[in-house]
Amino acid sequence: MRKLICAAVAVSVLAAACSPSSGEGESSAATDPPATSSPSDESADGAADSDAAGDVAPPDTTSPGSVPTTQPFIPDTADGRPFLELTLLEKIDEFLVRPNTTFAAIIADEMGRSGEQRWVAWTLDLLRVGGSREVSDVAMRALQALTGIESADDPITDYVRYGSWYRSHGIDPGDDYGNFKRTLYAYLDSQYDEILAQVTDRVTLGAVQWGGVRRGGIPELNNPERLTPAQADFMTPEELVLGFVIGNESGAYPVRFLARHELANDVVGGVPVALGYCTLCLTALMFDRRLPSGDVLTFQTSGLLMDSNKIMIDNETESLWNHLSGTAFAGPLAGTKLEQFPVATARWSDWLADHPDTFTLDTPPPTFFPETPERPPISYDYTPGAAYRSYYSSEDLWFPTFETPDVFELKEEVVTVDRGGHALALRLAALEGMDPFVYWLGDEPLVIVPNQGGARVYSAADVAGVPREAWRHLAPVEVVPGGVLHDELRISRVDGHTLVDPSLLIDVRLPRIVSSQSFWFAWYGLHPDTETWPPADER
Repeated sequence: MRKLICAAVAVSVLAAACSPSSGEGESSAATDPPATSSPSDESADGAADSDAAGDVAPPDTTSPGSVPTTQPFIPDTADGRPFLELTLLEKIDEFLVRPNTTFAAIIADEMGRSGEQRWVAWTLDLLRVGGSREVSDVAMRALQALTGIESADDPITDYVRYGSWYRSHGIDPGDDYGNFKRTLYAYLDSQYDEILAQVTDRVTLGAVQWGGVRRGGIPELNNPERLTPAQADFMTPEELVLGFVIGNESGAYPVRFLARHELANDVVGGVPVALGYCTLCLTALMFDRRLPSGDVLTFQTSGLLMDSNKIMIDNETESLWNHLSGTAFAGPLAGTKLEQFPVATARWSDWLADHPDTFTLDTPPPTFFPETPERPPISYDYTPGAAYRSYYSSEDLWFPTFETPDVFELKEEVVTVDRGGHALALRLAALEGMDPFVYWLGDEPLVIVPNQGGARVYSAADVAGVPREAWRHLAPVEVVPGGVLHDELRISRVDGHTLVDPSLLIDVRLPRIVSSQSFWFAWYGLHPDTETWPPADER
């Protein structure tokens, strides 16, 4: 069984498994899988001392909206009727007023015996935050009965398995589900009641899952301190950075920092931007924080996930945003899509060679909480590769997502493009060592330029003086020396043919388009009709 930590269990709704005196540093599942049952004596990789790793720890049970500890079983309700004689909905109401593990187990068992699949979402929530192994065992048996899928008798495996089944089948959990979910999650963070009230689609609400921390529990970087390359002598040539150029300014955020903080609100080239980094789906996206109205948003980690992808929340309207699409799906800004800027995943040495004037980031200081001085600061191990070590070394997921075809492995890294209603996923490992080549996506020829750690994508549509038929699908492309630039690509030949008269000393320039990288499961969940490369017979 995968490793579970006591700290992650302690923030569950029904049981404080650890001493509340251990502090409240919150870091999400950045080091550990989600706890859905009783704690193990083992710690996951990277979850060293609680004061060094910023792991999830028990909330303050004396504050409003705090998580109650397990209560003794009370057989009678407030009006004197025995709990076991209540209808299922009445039991649920009583449980929400006085949550305890005994009530939770009884409710999960009755949901399973009902045979009604609308209870799958409800039972998943009990499995996720049920607080005891007893609740987990009953919930797993109930989900087996409701879905017909045999339980693995492991809470995390079953949580992902049955949660993915629910997401793929899209079964409406019913009228009363919204109140159940909001009330249950309000014990985790009192803000979740109003936040989740904005999610009006019940199927979507069922897909929203708790990521292991409260809102803001992973502290974002706000206008982070910058360094010149000469000052950043701690950077190693091989470590990965997230590079971007906006206006006349280039920057590179070390992955080791963003893997811990997951969000940065900054201003680059005079443009307010937010870089979101979803460590669970391995995706970095740079958004323009400006709205058409002229208002500027700032973002936080909500502590919630959907399809194993982070949900961002803006502080100005408290709308919820799907990180992978950059679209608000709930709240006042629902339907709003943020503009994106290209981000390159590259080795620090490669980025620096192409952008010697780039800035990078100083090591973030610990996060202190002056309003609650008794709360320990959050600090992290920023060693390259330390964050999510156990997650990346395993083939398994920690959270539910759509059921994903085995075109690639779930955590296969893919370079992705969403362009003109067409989607493409290229296997990153297959690109390594390849020269630039043409790929036709829909009716647009693209040029794929692999690099160490990723790839850049440029559009070859409507290039002056070059006929469309010159861009044969998968044809090799010859790049002018030094012609791989962040915002454009300079090329001289395609498919062995010179594009212009060499005596004119003119090369063809292609504009960069937005592409990204992610794990296969995350891209498929958002783009089920995506094209994939290489073809099946070449894998």
